[in-house]
Amino acid sequence: MTAPADTTSAARGTAATPALEIRDLVVRYGSGRKAKRLPPAIDGVGFDIAPGETVGLVGESGSGKSTIGKAVLGLHPPASGAVRLHGQDVTRLSLKQRTSLAADLRVVFQDPYSSLNPARTIGQTLVEPLRLMGVGAAEALVRARKGLESVGLPADAVDRFPSQFSGGQRQRIAIARALVCDPKVVVLDEPVSALDLSTQAQVLNLLADLRDEHGLAFLFIAHDLGVVRFLAQRVVVLYRGQIMETGPVESVTQRPRHPYTVALTAAAPVPRPAEQAARRAAREALGVGSAGSAQPAAAGCPFAPRCPLATGICVEQRPPLRLVDDSLTACHHAERVPAL
Repeated sequence: MTAPADTTSAARGTAATPALEIRDLVVRYGSGRKAKRLPPAIDGVGFDIAPGETVGLVGESGSGKSTIGKAVLGLHPPASGAVRLHGQDVTRLSLKQRTSLAADLRVVFQDPYSSLNPARTIGQTLVEPLRLMGVGAAEALVRARKGLESVGLPADAVDRFPSQFSGGQRQRIAIARALVCDPKVVVLDEPVSALDLSTQAQVLNLLADLRDEHGLAFLFIAHDLGVVRFLAQRVVVLYRGQIMETGPVESVTQRPRHPYTVALTAAAPVPRPAEQAARRAAREALGVGSAGSAQPAAAGCPFAPRCPLATGICVEQRPPLRLVDDSLTACHHAERVPAL
């Protein structure tokens, strides 16, 4: 069971046309009968991102965050469901058809050291997508220089190689490469997790400024709720390919209504030792099981084997997303979840 198609928009109280729509998305790995017998990597996920909005996609390793990003980018075909870019269904477009979307849908990957070709100059890297779009060589170089300046790097960096830049500078170059085509939607796949804390803050501030300046829609994939809280307006919490909770970032992180969100929030580091200790105590008091707990029943809540509030209905029936306070929560016992 999944949320109705317009649930996320209804929860936000907006009728704006989404920049990106994901509807009842199901993604499986492998092929044949064996793949169909295994639980899907993504199971009925749906949400929207409005122009100028950042939606954070969070969860533990293996929750399906990057798989959703791959489905949006066309790197892994969904088994069912739909991905729409400004209302156009792009779910099953061929590689040739997707080239026409190159300017509207871009990505920034996690590792700034491996995402740039060390044998090519920065200018060659930034010019390439523009040339594929039919932009002339002279104009492409001008746009590459402006793109570097927009992320706080000198225009003459076009003549240098990736090895001549630090990790934070390389990630700025990766952002410039994503934005040089003037996209409408950008998938940010753990864009700051490989950076030190001070550099993380600089890159996050840069992303926020660029989003606000250009009205960009960001799908921000991360495992750290603290980082998501800094950049995102809304958050989608994933566990085993299903949405556990979604809503305004402040509501989800400050007043979580799902036991899994409570565990994630309590585990996120904060700069105040007293608050960190209180969160750790709340997590321990809740009694959430370890990630290696028993496999969930196919029909029930995937978090049930780890959940201290689980009852028979949690094992037998998958909870629908329902509005509790300001968030949509897939929990039969959301009203019993203790506050942080």
